[in-house]
Amino acid sequence: MAFPTIPLPDVWDVPVMVGVPALLGQSIGNGVTASISNLLGQEVANIQIANAFKDWGIFRSNEAVLTAAHVLGVEYEMRYQISTAPTEDGNFTSYNKAKFPYLSRILMVCDGSESGSTITGGFENGLTAGFKQILGSITGAAPLQVRKSFFDTLEQIVADTNLYDIHMPERSYTNANIVGYRFRRTERDGVTMPVVEIELQEVRTTATQGYRNTQARTVSASDPVQAGQVQIQKLPSGAPDLVGLMSGISG
Repeated sequence: MAFPTIPLPDVWDVPVMVGVPALLGQSIGNGVTASISNLLGQEVANIQIANAFKDWGIFRSNEAVLTAAHVLGVEYEMRYQISTAPTEDGNFTSYNKAKFPYLSRILMVCDGSESGSTITGGFENGLTAGFKQILGSITGAAPLQVRKSFFDTLEQIVADTNLYDIHMPERSYTNANIVGYRFRRTERDGVTMPVVEIELQEVRTTATQGYRNTQARTVSASDPVQAGQVQIQKLPSGAPDLVGLMSGISG
């Protein structure tokens, strides 16, 4: 029994989009339209990332600190400590509750592109700047410089004593200092898009230094002053001869 002959369509229904080879009968205009559509889609995604970046991340004076990375996650930890003391019969009593400084961990990914920067933004600075941005993206030189700038900035801010704010759309946490960061890059993960976890800790700025009751309440509570002459007096009768005792030990 022979196999049935399956007729082929006269016109192939192949989508016109970036990454799909053009076939005979497809116009160049369709390919250009697909390229423009893909480019506009990337622009819309960049705009969404840029708008989200304004509400998430580490800020100082309402300015983003690490503009070469995007926030993947935010962790926040707040704790209170209740003080207790043991009492009779194995019981205890609670007498105070103290607030600990909050801790926060922010997970950021450096994908090699500046947040908010788009191709159209490059052309706004001039035709040459726009083509340089496209060429840098193709060759990989621009993402490498962005990642280098990201790590250089991170190394600087982790050593300073500045206070930063942690912003989320619903709430902001202020007066935090960056106390550490960590990352892991392997041949399969994080080579071109390193993921870094940044740790922050709250800093209390309300404490003031002061002294109370520095003056003595009574004359007898005054600090002793070593002054004057010491009178040499004879030992009473029957006291041990300390000079002879010490000379015997030394001899």
